[in-house]
Amino acid sequence: MKHNKLLKSVLMMAMWAAVICTAAFSFVLAAEPGTIGPRIIDDVVEPYDDVDAGPILTKFIDPLPIPGVMPQAAPNHYEIGAYQIQQQLHSQLPLTTVWGYGTSPATAGYPAATIEAVRGVPITVHWTNNLVDSYGNPLSHPLPVDQTLHWADPLGTGLSMEEYYGPVPLVTHLHGGEVEPQSDGNPDGWFTPGFAIKGTGWQREIYSYPNNQLPTTLWYHDHALGVTRLNVYMGLAGFYLLRDPGNEPANLPSGQYEIPLVIQDRMFNEDGSLLYPEMSVNPAHPYWGPEFFGNVILVNGKVWPYLNVEPKKYRFRILNGSNARVYVMRLINPITKVLGPAFWQIGTDGGYLPMPVMLNDPTSIKSPRLVLAPGERADVIIDFSAIPVGTNLLLDNSGKTPFPKGTPADPRTTGQIMLFRVVPSDGMPDLSVIAAGSTLPNLGTPVVTRQLTLIELMGPGGPLAMFLDGHMWDGMPTETPMVGTTELWEVVNITADAHPIHLHLVQFQPLNRQLISPAYATDWMMANPEVPSDDIETLPLAPYLQGWPSLPDANERGWKDTFRMNPREVSRILVRFAPQDGSPSYDFDPTAEPGYVWHCHILEHEDNEMMRPLQLTAPTDPMATLEGEPKSFEVANAFPNPFNPVTNISFSLPEAGVWKIQIFNVLGQRVKEIEGLSPAGDVSAAWNAVGEASGVYFYTVEANGMIEKRKMMLLK
Repeated sequence: MKHNKLLKSVLMMAMWAAVICTAAFSFVLAAEPGTIGPRIIDDVVEPYDDVDAGPILTKFIDPLPIPGVMPQAAPNHYEIGAYQIQQQLHSQLPLTTVWGYGTSPATAGYPAATIEAVRGVPITVHWTNNLVDSYGNPLSHPLPVDQTLHWADPLGTGLSMEEYYGPVPLVTHLHGGEVEPQSDGNPDGWFTPGFAIKGTGWQREIYSYPNNQLPTTLWYHDHALGVTRLNVYMGLAGFYLLRDPGNEPANLPSGQYEIPLVIQDRMFNEDGSLLYPEMSVNPAHPYWGPEFFGNVILVNGKVWPYLNVEPKKYRFRILNGSNARVYVMRLINPITKVLGPAFWQIGTDGGYLPMPVMLNDPTSIKSPRLVLAPGERADVIIDFSAIPVGTNLLLDNSGKTPFPKGTPADPRTTGQIMLFRVVPSDGMPDLSVIAAGSTLPNLGTPVVTRQLTLIELMGPGGPLAMFLDGHMWDGMPTETPMVGTTELWEVVNITADAHPIHLHLVQFQPLNRQLISPAYATDWMMANPEVPSDDIETLPLAPYLQGWPSLPDANERGWKDTFRMNPREVSRILVRFAPQDGSPSYDFDPTAEPGYVWHCHILEHEDNEMMRPLQLTAPTDPMATLEGEPKSFEVANAFPNPFNPVTNISFSLPEAGVWKIQIFNVLGQRVKEIEGLSPAGDVSAAWNAVGEASGVYFYTVEANGMIEKRKMMLLK
């Protein structure tokens, strides 16, 4: 708490300068260079790519390593520790010091071996911190630890401008796991070697994973408060594949044709050691930078590897394990520039899609590509059967840094991920298929709508901190959902970056995204001049909405635990705080301490305040969840009416479903049509009539087999 007060005082001084700047004008797009203030929306980027840093390495000369299976110490029990090891990350590099999970130093690796779990079969894991030297003394962190952040602080140093050299705190989180709070890897649940020092959220040494959720691609990684970016960068991550034999799509590619791919960016010193720059863009944080973008791409812990593939179908479990980089991927022949083959995505973060979604259609350069933000996963099948033997295919990347309007990926370095080499078949027929097959349930009526705003606080050289709805990490919980209820979260992003927002415990369903007026950012900051604050004023959202809600990308319309929330948009997700399989209650107490968290999965952001408690509460009278539920389909009059040029069309849905608005002129000609998918409750959409003539217009709203008609007038 003392550290929090000191940090808050520093941020508050910066914020007062921001208030003076903000009050000086009514419309702000970005803080002026050299000022301190809120970062609203800008297109100015400060990339940290340095193409010329580190050794020059030849691409595609090393085969792709494929992580093995983590061995069990006893039936359904694992003994897994974190160790400092030496690993060859490229054949032209000397051995590099990394950290890896394993059962011993000999089995530890970066990335770690894969935990293969079976649905309905619980496991336990004894996680240990073995970052010690040969004499058993705790190792210091090889990377610069910034003590001006709100972090684990094992030695109780408090706010300090000096680099930290004490024992390393660790705690493991199963990302996407439906687990009890005591086993969730709470950021305050960290511990040092031998459990000598433990965080305030520490509960137990052995974690329990019930594995009751739907089969999917999970992953585990370090989650210690304020040093997650550094501990994951050192290598502490691994896949956790949850399978459900007999209840998954049959005949998917398997065995040697099912391959996990974790994609990460890094930088190296000339001696081959990992380089994490001391990116001091603001004097307040001497060893922290707002985002890390490396100049070298690794897949499964190998720099720019290659994979030999037969002319068959392969299943790839793809994870973006980078600190901050967003990847936009496709396959292309690097010589002929011919596209293909297509990606067929069959699963998302939390399970299978209802049907396969084709990406990277080689017959269309406008075909959507596979976009993955940090923490997101994609279950993808690629069919190489039509590709001639001897062809090389480059997995390239066009993701900008920061995403989506930053610096383009360098085609010499970060624009290349790995190479696929098509080799002769082993002669066995390929009987595998491309299939998905998970029916998405109706998550029910949301009893609460939470409007939350993403904000960055700017300093003279860049961001000082990032906040979720203007709150600091250790403030009182404000997101306290009731067990068993469904909530609608509307997350407004008024920063310049896309933020992959991750909720612990649950898998949710994305509903839509919608543009929001830049005036919202200005008005929000005027209404909340002191950020961070425990008392945040929420603005009515409807007056700021622009255009029509757009459905999530086709390959996002499934179970998600991490969702990319774009700048100048409100992103809506429907969250049911109950087991994913529809059971009425968990087989553990989700209200127990230390609770859960939600945060941005750009690791530099979550390490600097962009993380908040998620504290579930016990259910009350079931009838209480029905309060406020609309009893009928109702369409309101457009507001304002008359209008020029924007008006809002609002209606109520008694149950979740697809809706359609059609707008007609007095001649009966349809001038606009839009469809959307929304939960039960109030829905509002704005129509911008720029380009339309003055006069009377009619609109119909249709949903769940019901339709109503209204009229409005455009006066210019």
